Amino acid sequence: MRNKVRFLLGIGLVWIEVGLLLSATASGQDDRPFVEYPAKQADYLLRLHAKDAAQGLRGELAFRADYPGGFAAWQSVARAKLADLLGLKRMKSELDHPSARFADPILEDGYTRRRGELETEPGIFIPFWLLTPTTGKNIEKRPLVICAHGHDADGWNSYAGVYRDDKHRQQTLEKDGDIGVQAVKRGFVALVPATRGLAQVASLPDPKGRHGNRPCRAQLIHCLLAGRTAVGERVWDTQRLLDWALSEIKGIDHSKVVMLGNSGGGVLTVYAAALDERIAVAVPSCSFTSFTSSTGFVFHCDCCLVPSAEVVLGDMSDIGALTAPRALLAVHGRKDGLHSFADVERAMKRVRSIYKAANATDRFHHEWGADGHKFYPNIMWPFIEAQLAK
Repeated sequence: MRNKVRFLLGIGLVWIEVGLLLSATASGQDDRPFVEYPAKQADYLLRLHAKDAAQGLRGELAFRADYPGGFAAWQSVARAKLADLLGLKRMKSELDHPSARFADPILEDGYTRRRGELETEPGIFIPFWLLTPTTGKNIEKRPLVICAHGHDADGWNSYAGVYRDDKHRQQTLEKDGDIGVQAVKRGFVALVPATRGLAQVASLPDPKGRHGNRPCRAQLIHCLLAGRTAVGERVWDTQRLLDWALSEIKGIDHSKVVMLGNSGGGVLTVYAAALDERIAVAVPSCSFTSFTSSTGFVFHCDCCLVPSAEVVLGDMSDIGALTAPRALLAVHGRKDGLHSFADVERAMKRVRSIYKAANATDRFHHEWGADGHKFYPNIMWPFIEAQLAK
């Protein structure tokens, strides 16, 4: 689909009041809360997002150590509920099998790049780049990586090394953003899809600017009215792309599927890996934290909203931990002003505890990069390759 897609929030209650919203840094060197609200709003938010004093969380299906049947029983029930909250069950009942079409391949240095389109539901074509190594002809089976981009209208092109001009190229490389090219040069077959509602080529328009001229918000509202979620549509597209790749691309090692993404692509990675056991290694970058700060500040974009997720599943840490016992690396930037050091550390501590309950402590790792909101290849690739070698 070549129109623009946008996600809409529209569910929250927002007060506009003369007062201060004070933001602390994410460096961990400031003891202040990430955001401080005026007293009246602060009381409301603390009550709204209140967590059980004993458990330190809320949610009917939040993981707890004494869950009947242990980790495996919790995972089965929570995963099914997550699919329901995302709207995936409804989509599955309505939609058919995907099909792909391709342009001619382009030969690059050590790999080919080919543009494809996957029809993930009737009339919805999600563009993607397929990068395939041309070196190592004797390798029978290669790992596959899906690279998910976030709030960047041209993100799928950036990841795949397709640049508008020299400035675009320079900006991408400065942030190590050519992650698909990095992957194929390491011997991976790389799939780099346009993210629905975030990429310009896979977005709906926002007539009259009703949703703030933000395609991600417009998409969310359309989804919510139809019993879906924007994240659910993105997970759906990812799973259909994986269906197609594993059945049609020859020479893929089905046991070595990786998914990674930065920012909104990292959020998508968390949800996709939580639900799809074909993903062996997941690497969300600058994205995986709690839904809210200790004072109730919502970290993620409106389009990441999953209704009732907090009261049903607890926190994003519980959702991410559904990936266990498969490998999960969470990476954050110390200078990333979108996230809070203390809240990230709190969320990662909980993920670690759930992985321990799954007897998979060696499969989860969290690390801080030195800079901001970007990929950290020097952290990511060694982890990925070490996990795939096991």
